[in-house]
Amino acid sequence: MCGITGIWNLNRQPVEASHLEAFNNSLFHRGPDGAGTYLINDVGLGLAHRRLSILDLSDAGKQPMSFTDESLVITFNGEIYNFIELREELKAKGYVFITNTDTEVILAAFKEWGKNCLERFNGMWAFAIWDKNKKELFLSRDRYGIKPLYYCYKPGKIFAFASESLAFGYLNGFNKNFNKANVSHGIINPFYLEAIGETIYEQINKLKPGHYISVSLNEKPVERRWWNTAKRLQSVSDDYENQVKDFFELFTDACKLRLRSDVPIGIALSGGLDSSAVYSTVKLIAASHEKLLNLPSNWQTAFIASFPGTSMDEKEYADEVISYYKGDACYIYPEEKNIAQDLVNQTKAEDFIFLSPPVVHSIYREMRNNGIKVSLDGHGADEMLFGYPDMIYEWASTEKNEEAALQLSHTWYQIMGSENQGLLRHIPTKSEIRSKSFASKLYNNLTPSSLKTYYRKIQHKKIGRNSMLPFFREYKNHWQGIPHKNFDTAFNISYRRFHYDFLPTMLRNWDRASMQHGVEIRMPFLDWRIVSFVFSLPGSSKVRNGFSKSIVRSAFKDKLPQNIVERKNKIGINAPMIEWLNGPLNTFLLDAVNSKSFLESDIWNGYLVKSEIEKLCLNKSWNQSSSNRYWPFINAWILMNS
Repeated sequence: MCGITGIWNLNRQPVEASHLEAFNNSLFHRGPDGAGTYLINDVGLGLAHRRLSILDLSDAGKQPMSFTDESLVITFNGEIYNFIELREELKAKGYVFITNTDTEVILAAFKEWGKNCLERFNGMWAFAIWDKNKKELFLSRDRYGIKPLYYCYKPGKIFAFASESLAFGYLNGFNKNFNKANVSHGIINPFYLEAIGETIYEQINKLKPGHYISVSLNEKPVERRWWNTAKRLQSVSDDYENQVKDFFELFTDACKLRLRSDVPIGIALSGGLDSSAVYSTVKLIAASHEKLLNLPSNWQTAFIASFPGTSMDEKEYADEVISYYKGDACYIYPEEKNIAQDLVNQTKAEDFIFLSPPVVHSIYREMRNNGIKVSLDGHGADEMLFGYPDMIYEWASTEKNEEAALQLSHTWYQIMGSENQGLLRHIPTKSEIRSKSFASKLYNNLTPSSLKTYYRKIQHKKIGRNSMLPFFREYKNHWQGIPHKNFDTAFNISYRRFHYDFLPTMLRNWDRASMQHGVEIRMPFLDWRIVSFVFSLPGSSKVRNGFSKSIVRSAFKDKLPQNIVERKNKIGINAPMIEWLNGPLNTFLLDAVNSKSFLESDIWNGYLVKSEIEKLCLNKSWNQSSSNRYWPFINAWILMNS
């Protein structure tokens, strides 16, 4: 796990070593264990790497790494978990390896199978390989976009890439200017840009998940899709109990693969079902005394963030899990005294716009302080298995079977909890479900219709007014050759949420939060075998008997406390932002919206937004909805005035 950069002067002018080093060292936080560069002066190419040592801690694991005959050179960020099995397969073909890294396995696999090697990798990655014979640079990103890769292309001048958009501020000769239309889009819908591979900056794009791009001197680089989950569905048992058994076996193996490391591993435990399932599986693996390859000495400590006295504190649930397994835990209690400045610093470091402030850094900072470089997390299950209440609501409002829709609405009502049930005020009846008014209440993440009129008021003329067409065009392209309508409602809702609406953006957030502190996140739920398996299941295996994520609950019903398995309210690893917005952040917000730069913005109506935020601050009436609506303005203002 690392940070990667590269510069290709398409006019063949040699890359200045100092320019490449400055570009690369902007990502020091991603790879504090070392750095390397590789210059190919005859074509004007330079590759660079910041190292976070996870496998083969010796100098043999340094990057950029070249193949034995130096025909291929790679700079790589990520982990190929099945590298041991692939290495044995390649050895049988005559390949010789001199390191214990997955990086060298990628090189051999690419030499043997070309771009088809991507299909064989089980992992997360963003890498660039220089092919000396073809005079071609090949860049690839993993199936779901766990690892980031940004690039800029100026025909005849330069192609440059990096693990973070932040790095382009250090690229010699590059002016990192805001794309005002995209800033506006980012404020209105923070999930929009990630889905179409764009950023809030001009000339900085993001290679989309499951895509690769080949760059040469004479051809315009074009992104091409190499992975499509809808084309990789499996045959699954019709029997639910067999499905549960198969899921647990897959999940256990996914966890085993993600324990391969030469450095200590920690587990981020929130107390929710998903992270508890990860922790439970790790403890069960330990109890089995199975001999695993590349297992570190320290790999079972849980890290728990606690916010005492707030609505976001899940410590009691996490403690239940720890007590159940008599495990070890490290508790993190984020401080409030410098919260405003910490917020500004983290926002600048993350370099994007989102619904809420970047407040999850503390858990990974504490891991690193305790010598942990790898974290096992439970991300990815919610998007596949209806872990978010609005997914169930959408399903209920579009389900054609009246009885099924009623059951779904009851499930939604119970999951929402008493504090949110005022959205409908009562459990909907069959006639209400069939009415247009029920569907119109759907609040999804493609900008609720109730907010569209408001956003038109706060946007200035012609800035960000273009439609969501690029988003829907990208989603339509995903289904080329696959009749979208052939899949049922449940599949389509979760598939869109997983691949476009939500998860890609959340993966970006978690990568940036953890890698700010030199910690990589491994996510067993995002093992491609599990993803393909889950999307092959019927909706009834995902929402069942009043519960979401049913197959996970069934798999762990006798492996976790009953209170955890049957828990319905969802919090996740989140800080108590509502309490902070109504408390220690109040003054900061008022100062921000009264600044000249905020009020005179040419993207939003500063005076209108100011009046709304002032009301919330003075009345101390911030809630989740208002936080999601107005934080993106503050977020954008911080970035544009840093």
